[in-house]
Amino acid sequence: MSRATRRRRSAATSAALALTLLLSAATTASAATSAATSTTASAATSDDQGPLLLTVTVPEDGTEPPGQGEDGRLTNAELRWAVSVQAGSESHLAGQCNFLVAGRPGTDGNTGGGRIWTAADEDLYHGRSGDVRVLRTVGRGADAAQRAATFSTRCTSPDGRPVSYAAGRTTGAEVVLTGGTGTREADGSVRIRWTGSFTVVFYGGLVYWWVTDPELRLDSAGNGALTGTLGGYGTDQQDMTRWEPLPSTRTSLVTFTGRRLDPDSRGGHLVPDYCGVRASTGDRVPQLREDPAGSCWGSFPQAFVNFHQLVGEPEFWYSTGTRDEIKTPANVSVSFDAAESVGSAGPGNGGTGTGGGGSGADNPPAAVPPATTGPEGNGGGSSSGAGPGSGSGTGGGTTTTPDPDTPASFLPVAAATLDAAGAALIPDGLIPGGATGRRLAVLTAVLLVAASVAILGFRQGWLVLPFRRRDP
Repeated sequence: MSRATRRRRSAATSAALALTLLLSAATTASAATSAATSTTASAATSDDQGPLLLTVTVPEDGTEPPGQGEDGRLTNAELRWAVSVQAGSESHLAGQCNFLVAGRPGTDGNTGGGRIWTAADEDLYHGRSGDVRVLRTVGRGADAAQRAATFSTRCTSPDGRPVSYAAGRTTGAEVVLTGGTGTREADGSVRIRWTGSFTVVFYGGLVYWWVTDPELRLDSAGNGALTGTLGGYGTDQQDMTRWEPLPSTRTSLVTFTGRRLDPDSRGGHLVPDYCGVRASTGDRVPQLREDPAGSCWGSFPQAFVNFHQLVGEPEFWYSTGTRDEIKTPANVSVSFDAAESVGSAGPGNGGTGTGGGGSGADNPPAAVPPATTGPEGNGGGSSSGAGPGSGSGTGGGTTTTPDPDTPASFLPVAAATLDAAGAALIPDGLIPGGATGRRLAVLTAVLLVAASVAILGFRQGWLVLPFRRRDP
């Protein structure tokens, strides 16, 4: 056989081997979505070289999403809710504000009567109680971050100035509960319960009420409610000497229609029902059923409004023609794992309810894409509305940020040997969320390893290009 013929056969053999490696990598990536696959590539070299052994371990695509065990259990879910923009705004009482408190006021929840909290009442306020925190936005734009609220900051906007309805300045505060337990199913149904309480204070302390042990339930269609046990003390605008403990009442705080969470996601933001929901108000101020400027007419759930008849301020929870644009319920943020929070849900935009506003195509999105997480990993607010109020003074609009399941750019990672003990081929922080992201990561990693084999082969000399002369 002539030397030229041997060179042509060697080149053809090398090209065929390279093609085989690439086809093998593609086949391995396709099979990786259902089972772990190990690929071993070896090639014979010269007499003084042993075979090159390369092992790639591909994780199963059925890896459980964050915060969920094999049986669908959740062990550290997170709930974020600002209640409403009005719950962090200037009060109707001049010089006072509405604010949120972690836990119950003081030690037992009883302040002894309706009164404005002063510096002497600082011990009534809690920024944290157990697994419940009150976080507020500090700073604007790129400098925005969330910090624990304190008594001295409870009435200030992100820029440090006092809240003002006229100027559109609100606190941007929200309650954050962690340690939620429950289940999420493959069909999208969710049931999560949190332990702890938070208090909503109006008129600077004259009126307050609390929520204990909130629970989220959604069926596979995204219909359900966030419920809680309501309590507090009741008074009367006409007789502030009245101060009576209210009966514990388990009821819906907000309801949801068609607000399904993707079971393969980290969580999401839910838009509560409000627009078009009718309320029976008895002898109180009647419900306005005409859309006011910058908002819509509607109501929180009827049982919730009924409870506030006892508190003495039901008009804050349905449209009356006064500050209706900041009455809509804030969007609810749910993270299946608090360690991978989806961040703040933003102000409420009055999701269409079943009462008079219609449904279907007129509804806002079922789950608003998560907002950007702040520097501390707990949903930093920004001037675009990451919090109950972003300085606009209105309840309209939702945060619009990229869907976490949209493939994102990531750095290539290649290695000769990867451990089979659950080690990821690409660092977790660089992998897009959801099943799509995992498949993309597996495919890319396998192709990168195949390319590494080819490059190493060319450098070692046991692979050559068809058009390259190889010395005898």
